[in-house]
Amino acid sequence: MLQLRSSGLLLHITSLSSAHGVGDLGPAAYQFADFLARSGQTYWQILPLTPLDPGAGFSPYSSPSAFAGNTLLISFDRLAEQGLLPASEVAVLATEWQAADASMSTAWVKKQPLLRKAAETFIEQGLTVEGLGFDTFCYRQSEWLDDYALFVALQQDLNIPTWTNWPEALVRRDVAELATQTERLAHEIRIVKVLQYLFYQQWSDLITYCYNRKIHLIGDIPIYVQQNSADVWANKALFKLDESGMPRYVAGSPPDYFSADGQRWGNPIYDWAEHERTGFAWWIRRMRHQMSLYGLTRLDHFLGFDMYWEIPSTEPTAKVGTWVKAPTEAFIHAMYRQFVQLPLIAEDLGARSAEIQPLLTHYALPGMRVIQFGFGDDLPTSSHIPHNHTMNNVVYTGTHDNNTSLGWYRLSDEDVRARLDEYVGIPVTEENVVTIMTRMAMQSVARLAILPVQDILSLNEEHRMNTPGSGGHSWQWRLQPGQLTDEVSDALLALTKMTGRA
Repeated sequence: MLQLRSSGLLLHITSLSSAHGVGDLGPAAYQFADFLARSGQTYWQILPLTPLDPGAGFSPYSSPSAFAGNTLLISFDRLAEQGLLPASEVAVLATEWQAADASMSTAWVKKQPLLRKAAETFIEQGLTVEGLGFDTFCYRQSEWLDDYALFVALQQDLNIPTWTNWPEALVRRDVAELATQTERLAHEIRIVKVLQYLFYQQWSDLITYCYNRKIHLIGDIPIYVQQNSADVWANKALFKLDESGMPRYVAGSPPDYFSADGQRWGNPIYDWAEHERTGFAWWIRRMRHQMSLYGLTRLDHFLGFDMYWEIPSTEPTAKVGTWVKAPTEAFIHAMYRQFVQLPLIAEDLGARSAEIQPLLTHYALPGMRVIQFGFGDDLPTSSHIPHNHTMNNVVYTGTHDNNTSLGWYRLSDEDVRARLDEYVGIPVTEENVVTIMTRMAMQSVARLAILPVQDILSLNEEHRMNTPGSGGHSWQWRLQPGQLTDEVSDALLALTKMTGRA
């Protein structure tokens, strides 16, 4: 349960400004932590840090690993400081990038060769650093790192990205064949492990910097994993797959506010009976790993731990599917037996949200409330309208899946606008709507309020982070240098103090 009244900002690492196109764990991350501290904030919420997949539109919610880090976030400036990259080469790349776009695809192409060069230098020089050494890191993370490193090395060596298309002995993970390939690809495996070490080293440094300024990180863990992932390849029995390794059912959500066709995510469905038989061991490892990275974790699509939408893999949309009950209480009991407390925020948004509220109340797990959702025709009883919030909630103006507050208002119909006018008691316009929405969130009785950075900057719909189901134009938004001014900081600090969240 959330104990103190506080607030924070939502900004993914990739949305930071950077001399190298996509935001990273370099200087801008530390500058943003300083901005949070100056503004009286307690939390910095981000999206998943796991690796991206070009074939999945670079979505942070569709990753080839539930445990590995996104090496595109490794700071080249930090690598140059360590002597792993020539400073002159990093400077040249920054100059070249001024003429390039800041898309994920560009970062993917430009960064991979330099990341490999840094890893090769690390291996050649046998560098060690203060704190946790490389060998110790590999030993402690071996439960997931060994499979992930071999998975990536095989993808590159075979030039076949999809594991179900690999030679049959590798698909079924023949022990002798795995040993042979591990020995043959030892150098490539080591490259992967070095890059993971460098990522987690930089992430640990940023965490320490934030905590020294009393800033806590809120992470994000997708409920599902990607079919083409090291997790599914190494743990096939934990998913509903056919003999070839392909999913018999896929995950998603039925038609809702975001999509008339629903959302067909395509992730394989868990075989919950097998998870329960193994004491939820894989999930326990996943949660323990997550807790080592963040102070709080938002558990995406928490409704799926109670009832999940199971779509036959042959269906092209999420319109056809079945609600299936998950072993909710057994799962949560297993978590509580392992951990003293569960530092989780339950993303309980969706059509069946009301059904899971007794469970959240029983376990004192905070759910999410989104101000933008409060102005439908159910306004008086909506759980998202401020007068129905409870202290054990986390309130947002909008999430990464929502429009910005200004964009939401500009695209809302007249009925929504009329309800907003009536609720706040004054005429709402494009000029004052962001102030009104952020004040409602900060004034809420909910102990934790999170504002997207786009809202404290009063940005419109062109600055939206993600539009679910829209394809390849999401996840590209970047903060520009100089946008987080002292004036913005002072205004946020004043609002935070006034609402008792400082």
